[in-house]
Amino acid sequence: MSGFIEFYFDFSSNYSYIVHKDIVALADKHGLTVQWKPIALGAIFKNLGHPMPEAGSAKQKYIWHDTMRSAALAGLPYRWPDPFPVNSIPAARGAYWILDTAPEKITDYAATVFTTIFSTSQDISQPDTLRKIVDGLHLDSDAFLTAVQDETYKARLKQGTAAAQDKGVFGGPIFFYGNEMFWGADRLAALDAHIAAHKN
Repeated sequence: MSGFIEFYFDFSSNYSYIVHKDIVALADKHGLTVQWKPIALGAIFKNLGHPMPEAGSAKQKYIWHDTMRSAALAGLPYRWPDPFPVNSIPAARGAYWILDTAPEKITDYAATVFTTIFSTSQDISQPDTLRKIVDGLHLDSDAFLTAVQDETYKARLKQGTAAAQDKGVFGGPIFFYGNEMFWGADRLAALDAHIAAHKN
């Protein structure tokens, strides 16, 4: 079977934040790697005709409550992002630049972006915020900030999102091991069992 787990995520996804450490730990447990697959969920939702829950709706209230509960269970700090919804597009384009230029840094980059959004509630769309993250990884933040505005990386995110939708991705987080898909931060136990049964 595959030597990796594919992790489809949007940096604005609260449940992707909640699971981002656990999926790495699960991969390590099985001697696998994580393939980080940044996508733009808003584009997928638009293509599929899936509107966001209305402000103040019962569904939104539940999601907010469940997010706080799930973060606490995962031992993660959580603050609702401000502004909300989060503009994660620059950070997602930047993830492709990281994957191209310093792939060994992608796990640390993703973790820092998630923490910046959901733990410290900083605006990840601002260049200064992204610069601090990239500087902290000892990478060229000027090149990074140029890349996130470059047509090449705009296209990479669009292509990655389209490929994800073609594969059946409709939300986040979504994981693939081989051809088997698992949706949601609460599906890691099922993913764990599936890997154990099929990795050899």
